[in-house]
Amino acid sequence: KGAFMKRFIFLFVLPVMLNAVTLKHTRNTIVIDGNLEKVWYTVAPLTGFTQTEPEEGKPASEKTEVYILTDNKNLYVAFKCFTKDRKPQVRLRGWDDASGDRVTLYLDPFGDKRTGYYFTVSAAGTQEDGTINRGGIAFDYSWDGVWFAKSKITNYGYNVEMKIPFKSIRYSSTKWGIQFARDIPVKGEDDYWKPVPQISGFRITQFGELEGVEPESKGRFLEIYPVGIVRYNDKFKLSGGLDLSYNPSSEFGFNVTILPDFAQIEADPFQVNLSQYALYLRERRPFFVAGQNMFRIRRGNDFNIGPGPIDVLYTRNIGKIVDDSIEVPIYGGLKFTTRGNGFEGAAIYVNTGSAGSEPMANYVALRGAKNIFSGAQLGITYTGKEAKNDFTRVATIDGTYTGKIGDIIGQLSYADSIGAKGFAGYFNYKKFTDKYLWQVYAKHIDSTYNINEVGYVTSKGDNYGAAFASIFRPDVKSIRLFSIALGTGIGKETYVNNYSKAIWSFSNLNLSNNYRFEGSFSFTDAYEDTSGTEIHYTGKSISFNMGTDHSRALSGGIWTDFSYAFNYMAYHLGYQTNCGTYLHFKPISNLLFSLNISYAGYWYDSTGIKDIIQGRNVEDSYFIFRPYMSYNFTTKLAFRMENEIVYEKSVGRVYEYRINPLIIYNVSPKSNIYLVYSLTREYNSTIDKFETTDKGAAFKIRYLFYF
Repeated sequence: KGAFMKRFIFLFVLPVMLNAVTLKHTRNTIVIDGNLEKVWYTVAPLTGFTQTEPEEGKPASEKTEVYILTDNKNLYVAFKCFTKDRKPQVRLRGWDDASGDRVTLYLDPFGDKRTGYYFTVSAAGTQEDGTINRGGIAFDYSWDGVWFAKSKITNYGYNVEMKIPFKSIRYSSTKWGIQFARDIPVKGEDDYWKPVPQISGFRITQFGELEGVEPESKGRFLEIYPVGIVRYNDKFKLSGGLDLSYNPSSEFGFNVTILPDFAQIEADPFQVNLSQYALYLRERRPFFVAGQNMFRIRRGNDFNIGPGPIDVLYTRNIGKIVDDSIEVPIYGGLKFTTRGNGFEGAAIYVNTGSAGSEPMANYVALRGAKNIFSGAQLGITYTGKEAKNDFTRVATIDGTYTGKIGDIIGQLSYADSIGAKGFAGYFNYKKFTDKYLWQVYAKHIDSTYNINEVGYVTSKGDNYGAAFASIFRPDVKSIRLFSIALGTGIGKETYVNNYSKAIWSFSNLNLSNNYRFEGSFSFTDAYEDTSGTEIHYTGKSISFNMGTDHSRALSGGIWTDFSYAFNYMAYHLGYQTNCGTYLHFKPISNLLFSLNISYAGYWYDSTGIKDIIQGRNVEDSYFIFRPYMSYNFTTKLAFRMENEIVYEKSVGRVYEYRINPLIIYNVSPKSNIYLVYSLTREYNSTIDKFETTDKGAAFKIRYLFYF
């Protein structure tokens, strides 16, 4: 009996006490069906989850057991989730949209505490995955792996089983980092196996250790994706393409795309732009989205002030629209990535054809980064475009640090665009504690730093600023957190002689019922260049946002921004606003209705506050309605309907509308069938009728063969 107890303590208790888990090998076949077979109970469960939200540090309100095994080809993980006086919240959604009760496995297979993977499964069986970057500050939701999972509702709650082939991920260490999480939306509760503080948030450094990882897999999946497309726009058109992915080792891989087509990608939403700069458009095309974070320096999703890091790669420049309506064709692309021993690297090459005024071009992006000590990384990036009689070349050095002393980002960049040469630099320091936050930033961009053929830059000149925030968690049951921040900044654009100076304040209130309130205001002693003329004015802005608990059947929010600034659309000083509301309604587990209504407007330059209150002197305004519906027949088959209606005051009627239904069927991991229709019509006042600007239907199959 004594020998048995010693063995039990050595095998099960001691590893947990030492913050480590020893991976046990099994020869039994594990069927991924949501039922926990006897083999799971040959290992001790991992328990003791603690809350991050709503009551940090307290034990989880509902028990969770986690079991982990391997057969040296796959990693197996099972969650046994108990519920208390309730049934699990089941939200039937498609891939990468896990909602309702759910669990997550986090892995750091390089042991570098900077990068990793996450795998989420909901009680409905929806799978979601992605990669973790910068130690947990940034996430890349575009990564899709080949892995398998099932969930099952039980009389005590629900189970989740996962099977993750070692071939589907990259790794270089036999001692991995590991973390587990459970979300209970109806309680607003986030639980973790290893404690995660509310303020500083999720970090890979908090992970426990997983020992005994010895994969037998030497190679990696060869993934081949033939793509077939049938289009109809007045006549039928057949086309196709090929995507290929191969990773000859656990640390190196490449992707190839030939004649890519993005028929399933929704159109960019209508936006009113009153600034002097081009709008930043979110990348939606899979080839460019995947791995994009390796070329981007992110500040994280928490409190940020001032301008962000320099975007030296903006992939929406590739295959862009030129001459107002002509799309530049993409003939092919190649992507390499490598990671291991504290180093990560990536390379992208894309060839585009000529279209309109745009000649054939070659785009290249290269990056290498090395961990130099715990939490710190030094990187170098090159981005460029080469075309006939045209080139843009950008070289950038960057450094990042995430650790006890705070979060630090630095960049130094040099660009040469057809002989115009210039420098740019960026620095940001942020420090979080459970009681305060402070942040400083500096950014400089030369007037000759022209990178907008490959990157994205708006204001050129100097920007400096700082902010301090106090964080309060009062001993009031209804209030979870309250914070208030004060900040100041100065900035000067290249062609302006004087510095603009600003002060601002921001406040945030989070309630225990998951309602959120945010408000801010600012005053700016502004100097601005308008076509060679420097103007001086006092800029003002105020904003307010409110959101309810999104886990409820009915949720929503409102936002409003009201400011006095220079209007580059009307070309004068004046008041302007952007406000709106959104509603989400989930009457049953697999059906979602949402409605987003926004209003953008501006007033004549002589308009005062009294005129605005009385509803006078509106120069122009836009109402934008975006109704949306999603119905999931299963976790693999879904129907979506996106619509957009734009009403413009100066036209006096609906100016544009778009209808975009989509049926998507996820045949198997990374294999999809799409049926999509798109219709966009704009009102032509000259002929007093609507004209079709885009119309067509497409049937697309993208099927994964992997070996």
